[in-house]
Amino acid sequence: MTDDQDLHLGSVDHQPFVKKELAEKGTTFSQHYVTVAKCCPSRASLLRGQAGHNTNITEVSAPGGNYDKWLISGQNEDYLPHWLTTAGYNAEYVGKIMNGYNTANYEQVPGGWTYIQTAVDDYTYEYNNVVMSLNGETPISYPGYHQSDVYSAMAVDRIEKLSAQDKPFFLGIAPTTPHVELGPGKWPVPPVRYENEFNGIKAPRHLNWNPDDSYQQQKVSWIKNQELLNDTTIEKLDGLYRARTQSLLGVDDIVGDVIAKLEERGILDNTYVIYTSDNGWHIGNHRVSAGKSLHYREDSNVPFIVRGPGVPANKTSILPGAHLDLAPTFLVIAGLTPDDEGYPPFLDGRSLLEDWKNPEGEPARCPVSGGGREVINVEYWGRGEEETPWGVIPHPNNSYKTIRVVRPDGATYLYSKWCTGEAELYDTASDPGELTNLALNADQDEEMSRLLSRLNGLLMAAKSCAVDTCRNPWSLLQPEPERRAVDTRTNLTITCLEQALDPKFDDFFASIPQVSFEQCMPYQYRPNEVPYWPEDAGLGEAYRKPTDNYQSSSPSGKKVVSTGKFGTAEQRNVALSEILKTAKELTPDQLG
Repeated sequence: MTDDQDLHLGSVDHQPFVKKELAEKGTTFSQHYVTVAKCCPSRASLLRGQAGHNTNITEVSAPGGNYDKWLISGQNEDYLPHWLTTAGYNAEYVGKIMNGYNTANYEQVPGGWTYIQTAVDDYTYEYNNVVMSLNGETPISYPGYHQSDVYSAMAVDRIEKLSAQDKPFFLGIAPTTPHVELGPGKWPVPPVRYENEFNGIKAPRHLNWNPDDSYQQQKVSWIKNQELLNDTTIEKLDGLYRARTQSLLGVDDIVGDVIAKLEERGILDNTYVIYTSDNGWHIGNHRVSAGKSLHYREDSNVPFIVRGPGVPANKTSILPGAHLDLAPTFLVIAGLTPDDEGYPPFLDGRSLLEDWKNPEGEPARCPVSGGGREVINVEYWGRGEEETPWGVIPHPNNSYKTIRVVRPDGATYLYSKWCTGEAELYDTASDPGELTNLALNADQDEEMSRLLSRLNGLLMAAKSCAVDTCRNPWSLLQPEPERRAVDTRTNLTITCLEQALDPKFDDFFASIPQVSFEQCMPYQYRPNEVPYWPEDAGLGEAYRKPTDNYQSSSPSGKKVVSTGKFGTAEQRNVALSEILKTAKELTPDQLG
């Protein structure tokens, strides 16, 4: 899992190992989404199999959330590695686990893993200054090497050791590429062997690249006030795009090394290899210079490729999925069922394994047996971050609730309600750039007004959902009383949008309150987001501890300083044993 890798800017097209060993020998899923378009909440959602409103990890720092909030909430004691080890697996991890794991709290190790080599803040985003903690022990500096080469050597070493054991294994590999280095105007730094690649490459100029006023004025909150990007900014953004693309060649090397080692050990054909990112990324789209945190497709729709047993080769699938579906999928692969002791009762996602094995299967049609697979919930709390070439510009009023309807055989929409009270609605089939906001004049069009009322109801259900209702939010939207089942397979009156649009349901959907916020707040606060549907929505509170007014740990040591560029051609296949020769534990002064 990479950090901030785009799908819609075409970064995967420049990764030869990913294309040859994964895409051409596996299946690419083009409709896979994150639940929150930002690092820490997205990772928490993946690891817990829950929507962001149920983990309550909603940001990368206090008060919204980070590793300290993860610990205090008790979720560290009940998530993916615990479940996998219950199923008889070794569960291991190399790389970035979550924002806020640092040199002050490293001893509170991420729970459940049989082995974890974790990046620690404030070094996580320093490509040529790698510092990591092994199983919660004193962090170690690995001077003289680029992060990509260190992670690759560690991953290959773990596969060598894991494959010699009788147990099956899970290995997460999480480089921070292509995340920017922290600091004003800093970019991702590629291995030095790739710093001259892709001369002249530019960020793609898609439909929504730096749009004119006629489109920009249809946006909401801070986005509608963005000025046209000038030539100086655009030139800088093209440089950022080039740096991102170069740095991803280091990740590509990791992929190549992992595949080669799996093949060498004779286990490649019995291993699922999943490639994705924690969120997407935009450059110049909707006039926002660069960054994430938005609900548009650039930020929420991420690369997702699967190679493994039963997965067809060289296919592209439009079947939808989300990161909260990955934990239940892994548990199915591991043979852990809902009837087994240790199976989590709170999973909001569903297994994608059948979709992986049958990626060209017919998408769900209306009426939909089981329903809800076409509904993707994306939400956000906190500030928007515009990562300009000169530093990060924070934007307030960036909290929103969003649903996507991604049915390939029918209606496809993006509908959002913001904390400012503004709404966005895009027909993503006819308007893939998400430029024409159909919500602006909906009250003047009876059909559009009817559509908005249905999408409001669906968004109300999705923002309140838990477990089964997250898998099918339509199940919360059944006209009562005197319900007459239309779909005898599900005993539901409404299973999809086309059914919901029947005028006979107008009164029912008019009775559902509007999704709203009392005010724009930087974190999730239940009273700020009432009403819910149902009103007693649990928001995951039964499965986590209170975290009100929690405080974060802060690194205070004297930082290890690294000078120089690493990742030379000679270091391309460096062994972990060679890297360890110069490794050094951080001193008490450096730990602080």
